[in-house]
Amino acid sequence: MGKLLKKIAIVFRKEWCDALRDSKSLRMALLMPVYFVGVFVASSLFIIHMSNQSKATNNEPIKLAVVGAEQLPSLIDWLQERGVQVDAVGDDAYQKVESGQLGYALIVPKDAREKFATGESIELALVFDATNGKLQGAVHFVRQQIWSWNGRMGSLRLLSRGISPGIANPVFIRDLNIASDEKMGFFVMASLPMLLILTAFMASVGFSADMTAGERERRSLESLLITPTSSTALVLGKWCNSFSLTLIVLLVEVTLLVAAFAYVPFKELGLRVDVSPVELAGVFVVLASLALLATALQFLISLFARSFKDAQTYMAAMVFIPMVPLFYTLVNPSAYADWFRWVPVLGHQVLIKDLLLGGTITATHFAQLWLVSGVAACGFLSYTIQQLRKPKIVYGV
Repeated sequence: MGKLLKKIAIVFRKEWCDALRDSKSLRMALLMPVYFVGVFVASSLFIIHMSNQSKATNNEPIKLAVVGAEQLPSLIDWLQERGVQVDAVGDDAYQKVESGQLGYALIVPKDAREKFATGESIELALVFDATNGKLQGAVHFVRQQIWSWNGRMGSLRLLSRGISPGIANPVFIRDLNIASDEKMGFFVMASLPMLLILTAFMASVGFSADMTAGERERRSLESLLITPTSSTALVLGKWCNSFSLTLIVLLVEVTLLVAAFAYVPFKELGLRVDVSPVELAGVFVVLASLALLATALQFLISLFARSFKDAQTYMAAMVFIPMVPLFYTLVNPSAYADWFRWVPVLGHQVLIKDLLLGGTITATHFAQLWLVSGVAACGFLSYTIQQLRKPKIVYGV
């Protein structure tokens, strides 16, 4: 056992020297966390900017062009009391909205006054262009106020006839949001677990491909195999190098996230994103278990590639593996089952979310991920060791 560890250490040092000489690949690997954290910070700042812009827009009075405003003075008064600036326009309002001269308009029929007096229903027409996203907020507000006025008038009509309004409205809904500010803040960070998991899968892709398919293409793998070093020592030494590089990249990313959480002004969104360095350290432990599995899978895939370029192509396809469960949880954010924690990638994402949201976490949750990742990594590495000395792998025949 001691001799095996010594040989693994020799291979590990040799691969580290090669990695340090390949400054371009090393630089690209270390730039990855900078890029991903930069994307997270930029997207968060963009959301904050759009929120501030929306608040500034909401403070401006909403202008509503109305045809036949004199037919329903009570509705017009109701809208004006709620900050809507009503402008009376002619009968060509529909054409003006169609041509873009008006954003939207409310058309009140000419017989609205008589129908309102007799208690009949009135059909109002709210004309707008649904493809114009800038108007959706104003149109929604106007529609909501019309419905509020409609409910109020209906209740008054029932009361005038001695009927309780509760008969027409047997149920009222009151929203009680129990989500804490931290949980609401996670909506801003929805992409963060995906970026972290992608880093674990992509950090050492180039190095893993070079240490297997690259060496076989350069015919240097043959010279390694004729040495007294066993296949186990060769594979484990190379894998330890790839795993350690991934850990360094992940450590850089988590360190940058500590600074990012201190810098991004989430309070401007009315949210409290309270992620401490201790919780981010827990995230690093979770990602380390994922790196265990990811690097072993990289070695297995690149071993069967005919060239370094083929290995890179296969690695690019491998990135889609973590995307499947990630997209599933993005489409179904409420989906959760206990067995999720036993599924690689999916379980990692669940635990990362719990850490960022301040959920209940136990040591068992970490042990589950390390057990699953460790078993999968051992399986991948064992198969890689078995295949390493086969002529098909060494000579590509």
